[in-house]
Amino acid sequence: MICARCNLPLREGDDYDEQYIPSASGPGLTIYRHRQPCKRTDAPTTQADLRR
Repeated sequence: MICARCNLPLREGDDYDEQYIPSASGPGLTIYRHRQPCKRTDAPTTQADLRR
């Protein structure tokens, strides 16, 4: 699993939060984030980021 905030892997033993995001047109998705504040990445994580 990858942290949605910093794009680093969640390793065994890491504390993380899990959030389900429903979608009207599909099955939705689950994102994971480190519980300890992690540094946001500058890397694009969505298609919208790539279009800017």
